[in-house]
Amino acid sequence: MGKYTLVKHFWMACAHAVKGAGKCERIHGHNYKVTFCVEGRELDENGMLIDFREVKHALEKKYDHHLLNDFPEFNPGQGGANPSTEKVAEVFYQHIKTLCRQKKNQPRLKWVEVQETHEAYARYEE
Repeated sequence: MGKYTLVKHFWMACAHAVKGAGKCERIHGHNYKVTFCVEGRELDENGMLIDFREVKHALEKKYDHHLLNDFPEFNPGQGGANPSTEKVAEVFYQHIKTLCRQKKNQPRLKWVEVQETHEAYARYEE
């Protein structure tokens, strides 16, 4: 039996302030390029591993054009973590993983990359 792999990227604008990161401690923004990879052996009733528009809209609805530090998951004072690119990739991974688990065909999320600048990106995978 074969396996399908889906890789999708989209852009999302977010602001953050990263404690301990020099000038990046000040609030600033990025046009993040978010890329994720999903795999699976079974397609859903529409012939897809997962509708990537659903993934994109879920993340955009919550985070697009927002200050990440305002969310508990990115606020150390509320039990979250400093919104470094690495942590943004991990949090986005967890959101997409939750969406995958809700699907009957059970696609598996392999990794999420968040590109912050032309020179830097972080990848998270379990």
